[in-house]
Amino acid sequence: MKKHDLIILGAGLSGLSTAMHYKGDYLILEKDERPGGLTRTEDIEGFLFNHTGHWLHLRDPRVTKLVNDLLPGQMVTVERKAAVYSNGVFTLYPFQANLYGLPKEVLRECLQGAVSAAIKRASGDYDQPANFLEYAKLHFGEGIARHFIVPYNTKLWGVSPAEVTAEWTQRFVPIPDIGQIVDGALGMSKEAMGYNASFLYPAEGGIETLAKAMFDRLDQDKARMNSAPESLSVNGGFITLNDQKLLFDKLVSSLALPDLVNLTVDAPDRIRKASALLRCSPLRYVNVALDVPTPLHGNHWIYLPESKYPFYRVGSASNAVPALAPPEKSSLYVELANDSIASKDDIISSLTEFLIETGSIQSAKQVLFTAFREHPWGYVIFDDNCANARQEIIDFYAEKGVLSIGRYGGWTYNSMEDAIIDGINAASRI
Repeated sequence: MKKHDLIILGAGLSGLSTAMHYKGDYLILEKDERPGGLTRTEDIEGFLFNHTGHWLHLRDPRVTKLVNDLLPGQMVTVERKAAVYSNGVFTLYPFQANLYGLPKEVLRECLQGAVSAAIKRASGDYDQPANFLEYAKLHFGEGIARHFIVPYNTKLWGVSPAEVTAEWTQRFVPIPDIGQIVDGALGMSKEAMGYNASFLYPAEGGIETLAKAMFDRLDQDKARMNSAPESLSVNGGFITLNDQKLLFDKLVSSLALPDLVNLTVDAPDRIRKASALLRCSPLRYVNVALDVPTPLHGNHWIYLPESKYPFYRVGSASNAVPALAPPEKSSLYVELANDSIASKDDIISSLTEFLIETGSIQSAKQVLFTAFREHPWGYVIFDDNCANARQEIIDFYAEKGVLSIGRYGGWTYNSMEDAIIDGINAASRI
C-alpha cells in the first residue's frame, strides 16, 4: 500500500497554497465537487454570488507576487465605499471616526463618551479590559459602544461582547484618536480608515477565479474531489476513504478544528473536551437579485447595528464589480443576525422595507429572487476558553505530524491572504 508523503485535507485557499508551495509528493482530498472552499462563486441566473463579502486585501509581498503571477492583468483595485445605517441616516464607515450626520443627541453622547475615554486612557488610571465590551468602552467611550460597537457585534456573534475577549481586534477594529473622532463628528474625515480601505477583485468570474488559477497550477492527478474522509488515525498515520486506508507521513488539515477532532478516532478525551469548548457563530445569509442597477446608494456594503433589522450587514458585490450581475441589474448579500433568528418571511419583509425606505428599490417587484444559504462555521467566538482550548488541540496534532491551518483549522479570524500565507508556512514547516 502506497504511503503519501503528504495528505492535504481541504482544497480551499490554505490547502491549495500548501500544495503549490510543497516540493514533495502530496494528495489533496476535498469533500465538494470543485476546489475553492468558501471562496467558490455561485452562479444563479447569471448573477455571481460569493459566500458573502470576499474581497482580497494584500499586505504581504509574497502574496501580491503570487496573485499577479496567477492572474496577470485580471485584478481590479476597488476603493472601499461603505456606510453605517442607524437612527434613520447613513454615516460613513467606520462609525467611530464618522459621527457627522447623526441626530444631535446621539452625536453629543458619542462625543462626550469619546472625550471621557480619551481622558481616562491619558491618565493611565484604568484596568486592562477583561473583554471586548470593556475594550470598546475604553477605546471609544460609552456612546460609540452603545450605538454601534456593542449592538453590531452582538448581532454578528449572537453573544454579548462581554463574553468575547479583545484578542481578534488588533487588525480589524479601527481605533481613531480623539482628534480623528472630533474631525469625523464635524464632517472633516481626511482618510479612509481600516484594513479594508481598498481591495482587489477579479474583473470577471468572481473570487473563485483565484482558487481556479491556484488549482490549475497543480497536478490534477494529485487531487480528489467529492472525497470526504470517514476517519483519521493520528497514531496509525492513515485516513479512511471509501473503506480504504490512505497512509501518510504528514498531514495538513484546513478542516474546522472541531471537525478534525470529530474525525480523529484516537483523539484523547482531553482533546475532545477542549474541542467542546470551542464556539463559533454560523454564517447565515441571503443572496438577492434586484432589477435595479445600483442599490445602497452605490455603497459596497452597509452596516446595520440596530436590533430591529434581522441582518447586520447588506452588501452589493455588483456595486464594486459590475460584471457580477447582468446589465442594469444588481446583487446583494444579506448577512443575518445570530442573536435572534427571524423567519425567512420576516427577513424578506424587513429587507424589502429597508431597501424601499433607503431608496434602493421602489417596490417589492424589483426583488427578482432570494436564495438563503447557511454554513456552520462563520465567526469564531473568542471567549475565555478559546485561546487555551485551541492551543491544546493544535499542539496535540502538531506532535502527531498534523498541521491544522486556515481560518477554521487555525480557529481564528483572518483574511484570504492569511489563508494563503498559512499554506506557504505549512509547506515550509513540513
